[in-house]
Amino acid sequence: MTDYDESWDQEHAPDASTTEDPPPRPNFFARMWLVIVKPGELFEALAPNPAWFPMAAFVGLLLAISFLLTPSDAFYEFLAANAAPEERGDLEESIGFIKAMWVVATALLYPLGPVIISALTYVTLVFMRGDRATFKQHLCVVSHTGVISAVGYFVALPLRIINLNPQENLSLADLAPFLEGFWYNVLNGMDLFAIWACLVAGLGLSGLDPRRRWGPTAAILIGILVFFAVLGGTLASMFTP
Repeated sequence: MTDYDESWDQEHAPDASTTEDPPPRPNFFARMWLVIVKPGELFEALAPNPAWFPMAAFVGLLLAISFLLTPSDAFYEFLAANAAPEERGDLEESIGFIKAMWVVATALLYPLGPVIISALTYVTLVFMRGDRATFKQHLCVVSHTGVISAVGYFVALPLRIINLNPQENLSLADLAPFLEGFWYNVLNGMDLFAIWACLVAGLGLSGLDPRRRWGPTAAILIGILVFFAVLGGTLASMFTP
């Protein structure tokens, strides 16, 4: 049972007789700041007029820039770790092209990420839990929290330069460096900024339905993050010698 006032549906139901335009959204660059300092205020303002693709594309561009600033040696060391000795010479010669393709692919393909994640949150929260929200509203929330992940990529950039690893991040694994194998890979898949993004997304998604609270919604999103971390840790254990 949930505390729910049936009159809410009547008060917030769209009026077919009105032809008013949706309220204006906050400024694009202001949204990048608000999602960090005032996410509740931002998502409340975006709920009646959600937008997602421009922000998702911009976050993809930011991530691509972070990889562009990562040394080519980092990409070589990362790929050479699982390459046969006789293949490393060719890899060294083509590493510049590989880095360029990595950067371009990040910029072009990143917007697919929010779509996939939003599909999961929509199925979980709307179809299974019964929330009242549109898929575009989910896309809006997930795309804007991508700004937090982009901040994490730039914060971890010095580590990627020092450790020559393009996938270096700040994760729970940094709190348990004594672990190895599967559990280290699982914790390494739980990026601290991704956890932050899940908490903020939980705030945004719970705000779309007055019956819901932030805590349980954020817990569901953290559960999705844990699922992907376990999946990634399992695959890493299977393919790592």
